[in-house]
Amino acid sequence: MGGAMALQVAGLGLTFMAMQQQRKSYEMEAASYREQAEMNKIESLQQENERNRQLRIQLAALGTSMSAQGVALGTSASVSAIEEDERQLAKSDIESIRLMGMSQRRKYGLSAAGSRAGSKAALYSGAAQIGGGIYDIKYGGS
Repeated sequence: MGGAMALQVAGLGLTFMAMQQQRKSYEMEAASYREQAEMNKIESLQQENERNRQLRIQLAALGTSMSAQGVALGTSASVSAIEEDERQLAKSDIESIRLMGMSQRRKYGLSAAGSRAGSKAALYSGAAQIGGGIYDIKYGGS
């Protein structure tokens, strides 16, 4: 009986170690998702800045082109309309970039929450197995 009990105790120790490893794995996965969300935030900001830079270049090119043709800036309705169209297009692009970035960050946030929940589930499952094993050792059940 002593040898069997020693094996049961060793099994409980291994169950505890496996539970800890699984919990750590889920926590590392959650941290990875949080990092991906942060990287996505930075990437979205870079895309937004790039789109604003493109708008400034387009407006400068338009101004240069009109000046070269002898059109005084701010006096032509068609030039103003083109400028407004470019601004609206850039605004729409930037709103899309922000929306897609927020959607990705939300996805990563939900994945991180799922991993944290998995970590807790591993902890509870391991505790239940250990508790059952202790009961078996104490009362001789199998």
